[in-house]
Amino acid sequence: MPSKSELVTAIREFLGGYSIEATPHDAPKIREFPDELSAGTRVYVAHPPGMSIDDVVDFCEKLRNIGLVPVPHIIARKVETKDQLARALARLQKADIDHALCIAGDISVENGEYDSSLEVLQSGLLQEHGFKHVGIAGHPEGSKAIGDERARQFLLDKVAFVADAPFKTYIVTQFGFDPSAFTNWDAETSKLSIELPIHVGMAGPASIRQLVRFAAMCGVGASARMLMTRTGATANLLRKQSPDDLITAFARYNLENPSSKLVGGHFFAFGGVVKAAAWANKVVAGQFELNADSTGFTVQT
Repeated sequence: MPSKSELVTAIREFLGGYSIEATPHDAPKIREFPDELSAGTRVYVAHPPGMSIDDVVDFCEKLRNIGLVPVPHIIARKVETKDQLARALARLQKADIDHALCIAGDISVENGEYDSSLEVLQSGLLQEHGFKHVGIAGHPEGSKAIGDERARQFLLDKVAFVADAPFKTYIVTQFGFDPSAFTNWDAETSKLSIELPIHVGMAGPASIRQLVRFAAMCGVGASARMLMTRTGATANLLRKQSPDDLITAFARYNLENPSSKLVGGHFFAFGGVVKAAAWANKVVAGQFELNADSTGFTVQT
């Protein structure tokens, strides 16, 4: 059983190199980003409905210009042609952007070029355009879109392919609210001889109503129902919920499991990038108090 001081240190270390997700919709707020996001912070740029891959690239260029490290989402099923993807990657390369997250996506464009993230990896375009760090998706709670077994096989196929790739590869998970789903998945992937680092997806501080809505959209409704039960949230959907219990559970797990692949946290900010970063920065700085049973903590205001 780790001591409180050991747990505090592990919590700070777990979030020490956190990343955060934004979308091109956040562009009007980009001047506020340097207030909380230090130079070199990885900012993942999602590709939301109604926006083009050029919108994603435009926002990545803006982030790079203020000293952040953009990580564009390359969504296989939204790519219309190989040439379209090549042009986008060439623009990113010109802007000195060499990180990307390669995912399949749930919705396909008509007559699209790719049906899976593996096909994008196999295209050779990421290698050709100098990408050095490429994330792939992980689904600790399964994939509603393709089913658990296919998700497992796709992950194995991607891991096998990137074993000889010239870029560093890691896993970024979907967010959830049940820490055991992530820790069990860490053990399960190790049994499958998957040893890639895992960046754990979690929702930044938000109201219960927001979390439930985004969980339903992202296919983690079961996890959200568990959140509602655990917090008694049905009584107050506007109450703020922070991921302190998740972070504490992961920090404790890492202390007790030295071979853990859960290397850090990745925040889904849901439009609240600066607020989520401000909260995370206080945790990294140690400005929090563990609760009585050390299952979570309160950030100092």
